[in-house]
Amino acid sequence: MDKTLCQYHPTQPATWQCSPCQRHFGDCCIPLNADAPDDAPACPLCRSPLTFLGAANTAQPFWERLPQFFAYALQTGPLAFAALLALASLFMPRSLILWVALLSVATKYFHSVIEASSEGRREAPSLMEAFTGEGFSLFFKQMAVFLVALGALWLAADFDSEVVFWGMNIAIVLLLPASIIRLALSRELGAALSPDQVGEVIRAMGWRYLILCAFLFILWQSPGYVAWMLASGLPKVVLMPVATFLFGYFGVVMCSMMGYAVFQYQGALGFAIAEEGAQVGLPEQEWRRRRALADAEIRLKEGQSDGALETLAKALQRDPEDLRLNERYHQLLFGLGARERCLQHLTHYLPLVARQNPALAATALLNARQLQGDYLPDDALVCEQVATALLERHRVREALSLLRNLHQRFPDYPHIPRAYLLAARGFAEGLGQLDPARKLLAYIRARHPASPLLDQVAALEETLGRLEGVRR
Repeated sequence: MDKTLCQYHPTQPATWQCSPCQRHFGDCCIPLNADAPDDAPACPLCRSPLTFLGAANTAQPFWERLPQFFAYALQTGPLAFAALLALASLFMPRSLILWVALLSVATKYFHSVIEASSEGRREAPSLMEAFTGEGFSLFFKQMAVFLVALGALWLAADFDSEVVFWGMNIAIVLLLPASIIRLALSRELGAALSPDQVGEVIRAMGWRYLILCAFLFILWQSPGYVAWMLASGLPKVVLMPVATFLFGYFGVVMCSMMGYAVFQYQGALGFAIAEEGAQVGLPEQEWRRRRALADAEIRLKEGQSDGALETLAKALQRDPEDLRLNERYHQLLFGLGARERCLQHLTHYLPLVARQNPALAATALLNARQLQGDYLPDDALVCEQVATALLERHRVREALSLLRNLHQRFPDYPHIPRAYLLAARGFAEGLGQLDPARKLLAYIRARHPASPLLDQVAALEETLGRLEGVRR
């Protein structure tokens, strides 16, 4: 079965569907609110409730999880179950009633493993689950399925044809896993014997069902081969519990594989459930941010640029200091060529981003200069912070334009010496212009004689003197 992908992120699997819009969304588009886990997500386009697809498109193929199935059977519950079978084989008296009770417990536990795995649970059922709920009836229903299979095989033997006999053998081997799965999930004998319902399991998996049957056949034979290899070196009193323990262990491995196959193909089987721990809700503030960003991206990809801007603008009304929302809003305004709105937003965005991420602030300033060639921030500290980031990107002229005549534009700014020292370094190191650098340093000495930066001024003046000597 081909996996359905997110309509707007083709590399992401779909986890939600909007029936009216005929759109599929991944978790990337539909974040969940941890503070309101019962709220049903709505379609970003039409606001209709979304249909959950579960792990139908995210589950890892069962043939890639073989190590996990063996590790699953090494948990406390399965090991205790296998140990119980081993002890029973060693100490339990030969009583038909007791053995029927033990087999019913084993049947119940195996079916519990199939059910738990089909729901994506990573923790195996505890041993106590084998003694609770439906036990004897499940055993007799499972025995009825086996008797039907044996009856079919007996009838095939009456034809005195090896082709018919082995054809029936192969058919039973192929149909039995699907029948066991049906019985484990529905608890109904009719479902386990129904050609339609058993066929539904096989159709859901397609040709991959043959891979499942091949693995199950190998696992079914494994305890016997291991016991055969140990037979020559172990006494019977030890071999019997060891073989029984292996039967219990490999039985859990098989059942966990069958259950996970159901989980993997849940979409085709008509139910939806997420793998345990797969869906993580976000704190409300982070959820609001993610939802706004995702909704805006969806609307933009649908050609609804005005709707995308409106979505982000509403989100910024609630969280005006959110850097990620402001950054995306700026990018969208600039990309759409909304000159006036972009410049207006920069009066709020640039001081915010200059404080939190000067590198982004440098990008925003360069964008602003494309819209307005002489654009200057109206805050001296912002000019200095953005100029520092531009110098690190070797955009020297743009950086110096922010610092030009800073003392005149902002006469009350207390960090003029720091800003002009930065500008002097830009002239000297970035442009190789020593005279403007020396003039800025002289200005700092003359106007700010008590500045704590005079040591750095002297050091830079010494460096300028050496550079000038080299040039001569």
